[in-house]
Amino acid sequence: HFVSSSSNESLLPLHRDDDIAPLSVCNNVRGFDLFHDPTWCPPERNFLRNFYYEAKGQEWTNSTGWVEEFNNHCQWHGVVCNEEGQVINLTLRNGGLSGRIPDVIGNLAGLEMIDLRDNDMKGSIPSEIGHLSNLTSLILSFNKI
Repeated sequence: HFVSSSSNESLLPLHRDDDIAPLSVCNNVRGFDLFHDPTWCPPERNFLRNFYYEAKGQEWTNSTGWVEEFNNHCQWHGVVCNEEGQVINLTLRNGGLSGRIPDVIGNLAGLEMIDLRDNDMKGSIPSEIGHLSNLTSLILSFNKI
């Protein structure tokens, strides 16, 4: 799909939220530049993929939509996005999460709420969470943090 620009000098690609590259090609592969294109490989989807693996997502009780090739990250279980596709809420309580909270969580700049209570998360709270200026609620009770 294409739309013309206001000056009609060039055609610009039109992307819907579901027009994204397969997740597997959004790895930082040398010589392949889609990783750095936020239109095709939204950075937040890559950050959440990292979160999934660090928190042992394959063992979660509900990982619906997570790390599926063509799913927009805003459709993943426990993820709520605003109209711009920015993650504002991550709610994965009592979901069998284990492992640790990765530092990349600090890159989800729009986060307002993180609720990971009643899981088996270990380690410490990443200092990067302190960079989340919109965060109003951080619930990590009943973990091993």
